[in-house]
Amino acid sequence: PQAKAIRALVTLGLRARFFLVGALLVATTAVTSAWSGLAFRRVSEVVGVTLRDSEQTTAATGALANALEREDDALLLSLADAERARTELATQRATVEAAFRAIDALLDMPEERRTAADIHERIEAYHAAGDALVAASIDPDARLRYHQVVNPLLRHAIDAVAAVRDDHFAYAQRAAVGARDQARRATQIVVTMFIVALSLSILGSVHLARVVVGPIRTLTSAVDKLRGGDFEKRVVVVRDDEVGRLSEGFNLMADDLGEFQRANIGEVLRAKETMESTLEALPDAVFVVDPEGRVSTANARARVVAGAASTADNARSLVASPVTALGELPLPAATRMAVDKCLRGEESGAAAVDLALSLAFLEDGKPRRLLPRVVPIRKLAGQRSGAVLILSDVTDLVRLDEMRVELVAVASHELQTPLTTLRMTLLLLEERASRFDARDRELVTTALHGATQLSGIVGEFLDLTRIEAGQLRLNLERVDVRALIGLATAAARSSCDDEGVALEQDVDADVPETIAGDRTRLGIVLANLLTNALKYSQSGGAIVVNARRAAIGEAAAVELSVTDTGPGVPIEYRERVFEKFFRVEHEQPVSDEGVRGSGIGLYIAREIVQAHGGSLVCVENPTGRGARFAMRVLADAEDSPVSQC
Repeated sequence: PQAKAIRALVTLGLRARFFLVGALLVATTAVTSAWSGLAFRRVSEVVGVTLRDSEQTTAATGALANALEREDDALLLSLADAERARTELATQRATVEAAFRAIDALLDMPEERRTAADIHERIEAYHAAGDALVAASIDPDARLRYHQVVNPLLRHAIDAVAAVRDDHFAYAQRAAVGARDQARRATQIVVTMFIVALSLSILGSVHLARVVVGPIRTLTSAVDKLRGGDFEKRVVVVRDDEVGRLSEGFNLMADDLGEFQRANIGEVLRAKETMESTLEALPDAVFVVDPEGRVSTANARARVVAGAASTADNARSLVASPVTALGELPLPAATRMAVDKCLRGEESGAAAVDLALSLAFLEDGKPRRLLPRVVPIRKLAGQRSGAVLILSDVTDLVRLDEMRVELVAVASHELQTPLTTLRMTLLLLEERASRFDARDRELVTTALHGATQLSGIVGEFLDLTRIEAGQLRLNLERVDVRALIGLATAAARSSCDDEGVALEQDVDADVPETIAGDRTRLGIVLANLLTNALKYSQSGGAIVVNARRAAIGEAAAVELSVTDTGPGVPIEYRERVFEKFFRVEHEQPVSDEGVRGSGIGLYIAREIVQAHGGSLVCVENPTGRGARFAMRVLADAEDSPVSQC
């Protein structure tokens, strides 16, 4: 039976072992606490009773001794005044009697009863001697008799009372010694039980540590090796408990992982080779950037670019070495910001393709242009973000764009002269139109209007080529705000009247009188905004030109805005309308089929305003209908930038 019990104990699970150890500790603590409480309660009761009896006896004996002394004083008084002494003596004897009854009530043991009787006899002898003394108070030898007979009897009675007090004091001392001894024994027992409980706790902890902590530490070491790629590590199963079953589970998992690793390593390698081959086959340079900002992977084209990249004005080549940081590439600031946003997990947004941001470098002595693009990678490693930098070869596109600019510039210059001749001819015909019939006059007017429109388009293209070539120069001067608005509205009023659209001005009283700018260029901006507003305004609508005080940073400025009652600009297109050749009708056709334009007027207007150090934006109309274009221009010439685009 004992062997079976031992085997049953060994085969217990961890939960049962913890329960047994905990129950043993709880039972030991409970027994120790209960016994300690009972022992100290008994000591407390004994000490309390002893102290209470000692206090009562001391008080009673003191009161009786004091009453006897007062009675003795009354006897001495009788030697001088017998009548007065009788009254005082009766009173004090009553007090003595009461004090004796108090002591007699406390002395209940047989020996104590004999002591009480002895005290009473001595008090009675003292009383008898006192009465004899009072009766012979006139005797000349009365005082001598007091000292020889009465006072010794008083001392005998007081000594008997003091003996009672001393006996109780000695009893209290013996009780205190007994309580001390009992408390000492109780303390020794409690300490012994504490040592036993502590020993049991230590033994239980050691046992649990041996059966739990050791195997868990072994499992932890095995898991670390498994994580490091050692799939051959196994754990020895010692016991058939929870830890043993966990060890068996770990061994089974290691077997499965090893088998999986052996079965899939070839497939993983093939997938990796396929991915690397795909990257190598791409014509674009691809850099994979890890969350720390280092380039972790780069294809062959990227390595060539990293070894031969150069800026547009500096043809120095980089050292052809493995790329470890984007700092080795002369990337535009906008591209670096986009990479940083991707690494921080922020939305960088889809940036518009701008060939001006392309990277120039020499490859085999030939100039090439690469356009950087950034694609975010979500949760690349450890729930962090990475990025892919793609450098697309746009050399041909850049060349085509340069050819387009050259073609537009050449065509615009070539068309300018015949258009001027055509307009002058039509103006001369218009002067003589009074001789023509109504039909011919209408044809001349229509032709002159078309030539004027064509001339304006050619002028816009010329401004476009100047802006793109960086040759747009401003003639800064003090421009009268009200005069500028007046000239622009006067030029557009006849067209507004023909279309049935009201044209209004709203200039705040606190607007500065002048601004710093190019009068002609600012007039072109207002003319473009008014023309654009008129194109989209229906008959019966209104166009309002407003001027108010504003600020650009801390510098004073003037805001000029043009508001119409047309269909308005959707919020998703309010920034794109300033792109070259962009028209809302291409993305979202309107009902008015007569709306036409080149799509560069707003682009030119923004470039002119930005050359003044200001801004031009499309904002929401407070009325909720129509479009509102607002431009801000600095009021002080000292705040204006160097005016060349």
